[in-house]
Amino acid sequence: MIEVLIAAIVLVLGALATYSTLSSATVNAQRAKATQIALDRAQQEMELLRSLPEEKLAMTAAPPSSTHTHNPNYRVSNATFALTREPPSNYANMVINGGSVYGGGEIKGGTVTPGPTAFESGAVMGHVYRYIVWRNDASCPPEICPGEQDYKQIVVAVKIETPGDQSGEGGYVEVQSDFINPEKSEKSNPAPGPGGEVTSPQQFYLTNTPCAESGTTVHKEIEANNPLHNTLGTCASGPHTGTIAGAPDALLLGPPPDSEPENPSLPLYDYSSDYSGSPLPATAKGIQLRRDAASGCSYTQTSESEPQWKTHRWVTDPMPSEFKMFGNVTFDFYTRALSDNLYRGKVCIYLFDRHETGNPPTAEDKMLKSTAGFFYWTFTPGGSGYWPQGKWTEEIVTMALSSETKIPAGDRLGMALSVASETGEDAIPILYDNFEYKTRIELDTSTPLERE
Repeated sequence: MIEVLIAAIVLVLGALATYSTLSSATVNAQRAKATQIALDRAQQEMELLRSLPEEKLAMTAAPPSSTHTHNPNYRVSNATFALTREPPSNYANMVINGGSVYGGGEIKGGTVTPGPTAFESGAVMGHVYRYIVWRNDASCPPEICPGEQDYKQIVVAVKIETPGDQSGEGGYVEVQSDFINPEKSEKSNPAPGPGGEVTSPQQFYLTNTPCAESGTTVHKEIEANNPLHNTLGTCASGPHTGTIAGAPDALLLGPPPDSEPENPSLPLYDYSSDYSGSPLPATAKGIQLRRDAASGCSYTQTSESEPQWKTHRWVTDPMPSEFKMFGNVTFDFYTRALSDNLYRGKVCIYLFDRHETGNPPTAEDKMLKSTAGFFYWTFTPGGSGYWPQGKWTEEIVTMALSSETKIPAGDRLGMALSVASETGEDAIPILYDNFEYKTRIELDTSTPLERE
């Protein structure tokens, strides 16, 4: 009996080992098959993208960043994409509708949806991610190929869903390919400006994210309404609401991402949910900027009660090197009437060079001057002069600078808004930080900034 029992145990152990081997082989075969399907799908997507005309090879919106290392969007940061996978590095600017073209103009007509787009092939399911980035041709001298937009690079990543009979989360596969516009030549490059410097437009987007004390500000996805940010302090103050002076909101180089690519219309959020007035539900979005009590345009609001409601400020990250700006600054924003009442209104716009020194830092703002000699610009609606009603309306203000302006390395470029006292309502809504409503400023510079 003992011998039979031992033989049975040996037989069972052998069967278990064989079953384990077969099970592992089956799992490995499934993974190999899924990986091959993912590669095939990535190659198909790549061929489709490479067949597009050059003007359509741009992303419809910036994808949101992810905190999961197995998600390709983990390599997304402020409208840039890390071409080196691990650790994420070698970040390149993404080609996105609404972005700037070196030498002048705006990216339009892009049809590439970043995804993730679901697909299914037999028992294998997954998602496709697409990225288009600008690349600099290091072999071409700057005199011949100025700027950092010499050609485009396409990246397609495919992530397979982990089957229910397997544990752990799988990675993803990717393919990359360069796309060079065959019609582009040296003659199509931007011409030098009057001073011999090549100029290009630079855009900064208004956000609802407080600026970082140092380094690069990371855009925070908006998920709910929030009380008004007090922006009357410095970036070192940190975010605050109410009467405590807090960090200004950030002016970022990248446009706001599309946090829900499959949703054709993103929700709009209220950035001043503690506003005591009674706006229409549709207009209680973005910021409700209250009118001044005193006449004129006032940047400091020292005589106002609750000054945090009267002036709102945004600043860039510290300039990595001297930043030159000249000519005109364009303010492109979205607004609508606060109520059904017809009323006239006026917005005051300020630009400044912020130098933060000391411990703790104190702001020493140098106001930029208009050609008329004022330290501000104003906007009133054209035509009837009444504030636009019924829908969010795009308004564009051109602000001429009195002279070339240099923002020293380490300083920040800032802008602020206030509402003049002659406005016929208590407040004016300004909408921004939404991929459909990209409120921004654009200026001409010979020292364009690159996103990290």
